Amino acid sequence: MKIYEKILDIAKRRGIFYPSCEIYGGISGFYDYGPTGTRIKKNVEDIIRKAYLIEEYGNFTCSEIECPTLGLDDVWNASGHVKSFSDFTVECSACKEPFRADHLVEENLKISCDGMSAEQLTGLIKNNNLKCKKCGGELNDVYNYNLMFRTEIAPGKNKRIGYMRPETAQSTYIAFKRLWEISRKKLPFGILQLGKSYRNEISPRQYIIRLREFTQAEMEFFIDPDDKYEYLNLKDDAAIKIMDRDDKISKISIREAHSQGIIKNKAIAYFLQKSVNLFVRMGIDGKRLQLRQHKDTERAFYSKDTWDVEFMSALGRIEIVGVADRGNYDLTQHQNCSRESMEIFWNNRRFVPNVIEVAYGIDRPVYCVVESCYAEEISGKGEGGESDESKEIDESKERAYFKFPPEISPYVCVFPLMAKDGLPEKAGEVVDVLRKANLYVFYDKSGSIGRRYARADEIGVSYAITIDYDTLKDNTVTIRFRDTKEQRRVRIEELEKVVK
Repeated sequence: MKIYEKILDIAKRRGIFYPSCEIYGGISGFYDYGPTGTRIKKNVEDIIRKAYLIEEYGNFTCSEIECPTLGLDDVWNASGHVKSFSDFTVECSACKEPFRADHLVEENLKISCDGMSAEQLTGLIKNNNLKCKKCGGELNDVYNYNLMFRTEIAPGKNKRIGYMRPETAQSTYIAFKRLWEISRKKLPFGILQLGKSYRNEISPRQYIIRLREFTQAEMEFFIDPDDKYEYLNLKDDAAIKIMDRDDKISKISIREAHSQGIIKNKAIAYFLQKSVNLFVRMGIDGKRLQLRQHKDTERAFYSKDTWDVEFMSALGRIEIVGVADRGNYDLTQHQNCSRESMEIFWNNRRFVPNVIEVAYGIDRPVYCVVESCYAEEISGKGEGGESDESKEIDESKERAYFKFPPEISPYVCVFPLMAKDGLPEKAGEVVDVLRKANLYVFYDKSGSIGRRYARADEIGVSYAITIDYDTLKDNTVTIRFRDTKEQRRVRIEELEKVVK
């Protein structure tokens, strides 16, 4: 069984993620997060929130907003999405099954299709006699398919055309002048928006990697076009694989890449470095991360430069954040279409600010965390604590579990050693202590303590707290650490400090 199949097996069984609408046969591109997965996902989101809303204090201010996911067609016409937000699609002439054309070519010919046109993709499909993956039929010519979900807002004469947003950024741009006022008319400042976006993907696949409804965290960094970024400091960091637009590969630090002019824009280098550090903090394997600069043919015409951080997964190359210098294109477009000025007065000049965009996915990093933290090992005999009444001990077998860092771990677990003699009641007191400390607690009293430890490990719980007979005597509990299996006695009144 391949690693991603093993991960999906645990994910389904233990409530991390699983296909939506399963009882009706499911629908591709939609996944549910179960109780455990919801906690993991929220922890990923909170790391990003902390990094920009709290930890950036001193470099620049960053605030969070929340906007509707449904927008007027005026917005999406101005942004260019109605005209050009599309993917290359090819359909089978026999069964009419649609495929993402560039993915189809890449999978079959093992080449990169970045920057190719519809005509080039059609030529590759025809010249290499590629067939429908479903029925083996002939494939038609490649065409552009718009990915936005179109809908109607209001009935009757008030009806307006609307679209489910394919990104969060545009609602930040159209509110810019109000946000400028709220931010005390000072540059630079950042606006973070974290929420749902929607894309009617042609052939969603690979679990939560490519979804039709997904979560994003996009930060728009509004700046003076003449900003030299003296306040942004690049740290000494580890070497990372860097691929520029000409496919030249370097293995150097991001700081060095900026000093050598590989990453010319200091702000882009700063946010790439920050993103790599965030991903490692989440538990993503830093050795499997790389930076890739967009080629001129794939980069949006208004973008001066765009870079991605990618994770080399068992499923293939996964983009998990994009950092782009968007200039003043977006604000200028909305200014022209709405006829509302986006100009500001700053440093004795009047101008439309530039934007550096940092666009994170959330679902993709969640998967990359899960894959990076997946571990297998041969365990010995079940861990201690079993009594004569409870002999459910796993003797020696391979176990699979997740080694999530504590900041990502879904819960703190609390286990009474036995379900009798006042231990469950004492465990309830410990649960109350931890919940009052704003910690998410999972309580479990069924089965042997060894089995409960194994279940906690399987979903990546970092710390399990056991209430035993000594607890009733001296008010101490045992904290068991997942990775080392070390067990330590701690007084109940010290638990909050120790766990946090």
